[in-house]
Amino acid sequence: MKNITLWEIYKIFFIIGIQLLGGGYVILPLLRKYIVEERQWLSDEELVDYFALSQCTPGIIAGNISMFAGYKVKGTLGALSAILGIISPSFLCILILANLLKGVTDNQFVQKAFWGIRISVIVLILVTVKDMWKKSVNSIFTYILFFTVLIVLLIFSISPAIVILLSALAAILHSKITGGKNA
Repeated sequence: MKNITLWEIYKIFFIIGIQLLGGGYVILPLLRKYIVEERQWLSDEELVDYFALSQCTPGIIAGNISMFAGYKVKGTLGALSAILGIISPSFLCILILANLLKGVTDNQFVQKAFWGIRISVIVLILVTVKDMWKKSVNSIFTYILFFTVLIVLLIFSISPAIVILLSALAAILHSKITGGKNA
């Protein structure tokens, strides 16, 4: 496999990336066709092993399996070529769509449609908050907790995650103290 060029690796994974629509499982038949059957870069067993390993590794399956296959074929640079090849079609599509949308968003009708969508989203959020308020702020404790959290978040620069954890802790303590009664 010494005579395989980085360009060839990139090109094959680019071709796979163009055809890759859907989740990570869609890549298996494409990899099998292009790098197992046609080029014998990997065996079926290696492909299955890399696929299993890709599912256990953080990141997208297609990127992970491409990296492992490229590494097998040509080391670190092969892995880089394979990853760049597999993500290039998606990246190019996003660039093209972004440029098309940029031209469309200047249209006054599209801007008015987006304005209407924004209003609709705001109304949906308000309706959801109202429904959640009725179901969750239903006792003296929950009113106190709500307004305490609101004031803390408005006044102090504290991470909302910390406030959520502290609120959950307060609710657990309140439940233990009151025996689960809604007081």
